[in-house]
Amino acid sequence: MKMRSVVWLWVVVCLTSGVSAETLDDNASSSIVEQSRLLENQLDLFKPLHESGITTESSLIIDYSKNLRGGADTSGDATRHLFDFNMTFDLDQILGIERATFFVDFQTQNGQDGSEEVGDIQAFSNIDEADFTALYEVWYEQWFGDILRLKIGKVDANSEFAFVEHGGEFINSSPGFSPTIFALPTYPDPAMSINVFVYPSSDSYVGLAVYDGAAQEGVKVGRRGPSTFYEDPADLFYIGEAGKSWSGGDSNLNGRLGVGVWHHDGSFTRFDGTTDHGTFGYYVVVDQQLYRENPDDPGDSQGIGGFLQLGIADGDVSEIKHHYSLGAAWTGAMDGRDDDITGLMLSYVELSDTTGSGFTEDFELAIELFHRLQITPWFAIKPDLQWIINPGGDKTLSDALVATLRTELIF
Repeated sequence: MKMRSVVWLWVVVCLTSGVSAETLDDNASSSIVEQSRLLENQLDLFKPLHESGITTESSLIIDYSKNLRGGADTSGDATRHLFDFNMTFDLDQILGIERATFFVDFQTQNGQDGSEEVGDIQAFSNIDEADFTALYEVWYEQWFGDILRLKIGKVDANSEFAFVEHGGEFINSSPGFSPTIFALPTYPDPAMSINVFVYPSSDSYVGLAVYDGAAQEGVKVGRRGPSTFYEDPADLFYIGEAGKSWSGGDSNLNGRLGVGVWHHDGSFTRFDGTTDHGTFGYYVVVDQQLYRENPDDPGDSQGIGGFLQLGIADGDVSEIKHHYSLGAAWTGAMDGRDDDITGLMLSYVELSDTTGSGFTEDFELAIELFHRLQITPWFAIKPDLQWIINPGGDKTLSDALVATLRTELIF
């Protein structure tokens, strides 16, 4: 979608929300700056829903990027957007079903793929993808006491597994989840699933899940409903994760360790031309608060949070056989800018050396630096710079320097 279309989308949202020049007088304009959402006072249409137990959220991310040097091409640029609208139904309030939730999420993505300019394998922008419009997630969640949680439906697996909290602000895809988990049913194609989480104590968990794995056969599972979950090709993706969190005591430096294993039972073509029936891998994730500016106030987010990632996959079928990543994000690093976030991250992937894999370099390294400027609670801009060493493991491509400007709006 061209930028002109994004503008028209913006106009439609405003018009359907009852926003007009006449309604925005000087007093309203000044209050808008303090709202948590841009259209908070204008969305009268949704107020009855909120009061009845149905909450709505919507957001728009726009990325503009330019490959400044090296990579595959420096002559062009890339602009793309991701729009998200979701509804959460509190079934306790609506139907009297205690501790039950129903969730629906709609997404549309459009624009150019910036990685075509860079040639990197890790995808330097986590919204880069072929254009799509989809009912992204639809699931039902039920808690049984404080011990057991069940989630059934079309789910983004990365919302439950292999994530690092302190990596969430980075634009590069790798801090989202280790790229060694190449079969993970996540953006842009979540899948039908059954997820079960057990919480033996308040600081530990064990999660197990099975997902439709037909995407390995080229099936767009997110657009077919549950049919391929039990019909041909009927490939399945299994994942499990156990974790432990800890309290930072008086310093409030909390942390979490997660260890996971995954298995896909489909058929995979090895780089040597033979076939593997199933593949698997492991991963480790660590989140740790490193510094808090106000440790006596648990609600104050100012401070530094760091993360570590490790991923291992079978190099005979996976382009990336090992992944190591670490990074940190500092909220409120500058005086008077308590909500701004500055981040630095390194993500190293060791590429398959199996004959036929086609790589002429052993690794790719992405180094990312960003600063998120929180202009208002609902509007942020994020200048981002990434240095990509050995992009795509291709010896013919020079190291790339790519700049991105991300704009985020919460409606």
